[in-house]
Amino acid sequence: MNARSAVISGKKGGPRTTHNDNSHPGIKIALRQWVAKKFQSPIVLDVYGGYGMMHESVWKVLAKEYRTSEGEAINWLNSQERLNANVFDVDPYSSPYEAMEIIGMKAANERIGIVCTDGCLRRQAHMRGHLTKFLEQKCGWDSNDKGLMAAIYYQYPSFLRFVLQKIMPEWKASSLAIKYGIGFGRQSTVYFACLMEKIQ
Repeated sequence: MNARSAVISGKKGGPRTTHNDNSHPGIKIALRQWVAKKFQSPIVLDVYGGYGMMHESVWKVLAKEYRTSEGEAINWLNSQERLNANVFDVDPYSSPYEAMEIIGMKAANERIGIVCTDGCLRRQAHMRGHLTKFLEQKCGWDSNDKGLMAAIYYQYPSFLRFVLQKIMPEWKASSLAIKYGIGFGRQSTVYFACLMEKIQ
């Protein structure tokens, strides 16, 4: 079962799911290893994934503890009082930012790592499509502004930092690693990892 069939079949989220997502595995593994090595004892919450390739290749080896969300990810995150993980794996089918906002509000640690697949921000800018209402409202952006969309595509790192400030205002990004998809039609998907520190 790949990530697409998992979504179509409704079998998503929770420890029962096995995702075999083979999109740019080298990039995904490298970013997860980079984040994991920033923590002496990585305690990982995999927000959208399960016990698939990333778990087998990275978290099974490097994580002290590993767990997944259960059921629909956003509902599950909202139902948690506190999130005690120090590493968050956020690999949705589109936008990671809604989940990241909740993580920012509920993370119990003062320093956290987040690794993401962003299939939203640069992709919609590339296609001159529409950003999510969430991003438009948080950032004050208009998806009909073609100049803005072009700037997001070509200056993604700057716009990503701006988004992080808007959705996680109590945190600052101390380190940020960004990789772009490779190949026709894939370069608009972005993979990134960041270390976030609570602003005192």
